[in-house]
Amino acid sequence: MSGPQRRPAIPVILLTGYLGAGKTSLLNHLLRHPDARIGVIVNDFGDLNIDAGLVVGQVDEPLSISGGCVCCLTDDSELEDALVAMTNPKLRLDAIIVEASGFAEPLTLARMITRMGHHRFHLGGVIDVVDATMYFDTVDTSSLPPLRFAATTLVLVNKLDQVPAADRENTVEAVRARVHARNPRVIVIGTHHARLDPTLIFDPGVGERDPRRGGSDVGEDPVQPELPIRELLRQAYAEAAADEIGDDEVEEGFMPHRHAQSVTVTGSGPADPDAVMDFVEDLPPGVYRVKGTVLAVEGSGRRSFDVQAVGPNVYVAEAARPAPKIPSSSAGDGDRPDADSVLVVIGEDFDTEAAEAALTTALNSAAVAGQDVAASVSDRSERFLHHVRLHA
Repeated sequence: MSGPQRRPAIPVILLTGYLGAGKTSLLNHLLRHPDARIGVIVNDFGDLNIDAGLVVGQVDEPLSISGGCVCCLTDDSELEDALVAMTNPKLRLDAIIVEASGFAEPLTLARMITRMGHHRFHLGGVIDVVDATMYFDTVDTSSLPPLRFAATTLVLVNKLDQVPAADRENTVEAVRARVHARNPRVIVIGTHHARLDPTLIFDPGVGERDPRRGGSDVGEDPVQPELPIRELLRQAYAEAAADEIGDDEVEEGFMPHRHAQSVTVTGSGPADPDAVMDFVEDLPPGVYRVKGTVLAVEGSGRRSFDVQAVGPNVYVAEAARPAPKIPSSSAGDGDRPDADSVLVVIGEDFDTEAAEAALTTALNSAAVAGQDVAASVSDRSERFLHHVRLHA
């Protein structure tokens, strides 16, 4: 395919959950990441006590959407305008977080973001925060599992510190059973003060380092410097976290946050698009997202595609440039050429060896087949192109 090169689309993460579940705690936790540049869109500052110093340290100002719940606006152009404004390359954002009211329907919001994207931004996940002590009194009150989980990609069972230690595992399992009754692909994680490894849901620092977003182009404005208040706030946050978590809690496993797992797989030569899409369209248990660049045969030539998946949401775009050339010696063969395709798999408690094996075969299909590239990897890029057209 030909056409103007696009800047990489920015992931938009929807943050949902009933009032008091811990959305603010999660948002502040993500904003405190030392390398993250996050755009924030909220319904009403009056209902969300975001640490103002942290927000100012990320972007000039957060944007507020007036008129009530963002998914109930009679004119959703205000939300789209706010999202488009945050795709300004000078902001060099790693992600945009949209905080929705407690009564927002994740499915409606997800459809709105997907419809508005047009390769400027894409749905980067729907996180639903629930109160471990109030879940069955607020969110799940009928015989059928809540419909909201049909679009949710990650559920945080928060406030586990308020549940007796002996009951915490059973509490998470009870919520997980109900969530999976509606959508077995949702990852459910127990949290304490909404502390979650940010790398599970976005890539901190990409906006500052990636030259495709203007991070190193000659003549561009420098990245907004970090404000001193942010460093002071992060230090205070770390000290407060250490004070909050006593020896008993550390033994129970309640550290500031659990670390996500990840595995990087590289490939040489054209990949097998069908095998790649089979993997990302049906992620293995525990895998939350996949990201990277894949080289494929297209017609008589070759084309690189940016591929991202979060839960059931798959996003594919024409790559602005070929896959990054990183040494593939990590795969155990020092004589192999630099990689043409790179995919990173991120999740919680997943089978890293199985994921690596599946994608190694997919990204090195010609080498695995032991055949000529032209004969073994024909033009099967239609599944990639289908997703490209969906977001055009």
